[in-house]
Amino acid sequence: MKRLVLENKNSIVNQIQRYLERNSEAKFIHRLQVIQMFADSEDKSCESLGALFGNSPRSISNWIKKVNQTGNIESLRGNSQLGRPSRLTASQKDELRVVLQSPPEKYGTKGKKWSGINLSTYISTKYGVKANIRSCQRLIQVLTATN
Repeated sequence: MKRLVLENKNSIVNQIQRYLERNSEAKFIHRLQVIQMFADSEDKSCESLGALFGNSPRSISNWIKKVNQTGNIESLRGNSQLGRPSRLTASQKDELRVVLQSPPEKYGTKGKKWSGINLSTYISTKYGVKANIRSCQRLIQVLTATN
């Protein structure tokens, strides 16, 4: 039988990764699946599972150590987010992901490509949120990253 081909592979993988990043229950289930594969197969290592699932071997090692220390899978649930909460909502970030695919001129902002300065101006105008230039530079990197 001929192997199936996943069309738009990169897009689908990015969608899955974004979903896992935003959904704490999905993160927990993902961790459980990785641990289960580790437990079920003697030939699977943290490195091979990391390569398979897109996690660092260190993360997988930490999950295994945490389960070993506590004896409880509930320890794999994520802690609440550390640091300052984002000023932008998840839906606003999704909108920005689309906006960043077009030139800034299309959205009434100066420049031929997005920079921290013009993204900061756009966010302030569109959402009424003050975002500093360095944060906007990071946002551009994160939202336009192709994994």
